[in-house]
Amino acid sequence: MGKLKQEYLKKLRIYLRKKHETSKKSEYERKIKVLKFLNFCESQGVQKIQDIKEQHFREFIKTLNVSTETKRKYLLALREFFDRAHLEIAINISRNIKSTKIKKLQKMIQILNIDIDSITEQQKNELLKLL
Repeated sequence: MGKLKQEYLKKLRIYLRKKHETSKKSEYERKIKVLKFLNFCESQGVQKIQDIKEQHFREFIKTLNVSTETKRKYLLALREFFDRAHLEIAINISRNIKSTKIKKLQKMIQILNIDIDSITEQQKNELLKLL
């Protein structure tokens, strides 16, 4: 186990906030998501939690090949971790999710061979709401 993960697990009570309605399963899932991120950071040469930078977060998010809902859960878990670790990494969840939906929409339009210019902004927004 790498140094980052050891440091995280040692201070787990600090980094993983207990919420009154949180089940053991959701706590476990948040912990796993943060550990995956820390594993990625270790592969990038990060030695201490305080050395994690926004670029590590952005690169990690790019590597995620998951559904929009799972990505949202990663963002929530990481935002909580960054807050508790006093890292100044801002996460705009709605912007991240919207960009994922836009990419999906563009891919759908390409697959269906639809002329992008024939779709109005209102239609695009309605389609994005469906994703």
